[in-house]
Amino acid sequence: MAARNSEVLDVFLKVAADSRVSWRAVELAGRGISADAAGVVWVTSKGKHSLGGEDLSDLLMKQGELVDSLSEVWRSFDSGELSGADFEDQLETVVLGLEEWIPQALR
Repeated sequence: MAARNSEVLDVFLKVAADSRVSWRAVELAGRGISADAAGVVWVTSKGKHSLGGEDLSDLLMKQGELVDSLSEVWRSFDSGELSGADFEDQLETVVLGLEEWIPQALR
């Protein structure tokens, strides 16, 4: 059975492996991977059963916006449009959003 990759995991692994980023960015990538994994587990084990279709859809759309932001931040950094410090700041914002994603669903 092949492992299924995700856009989030792909970007965070690129961040963690890139020699241009700081150790803080590598830490943030690790936190992002953990937050994403927790989100997948929550959706499959509880979210599908505890939320109505519209509420779950809204929640997944918010997650999709975070994924889009992550991809854009990485693309901007990788292409040289974003400095390392700005990349780290924006990466932290995305990771914090992913970490808050499940608690928002439980409100």
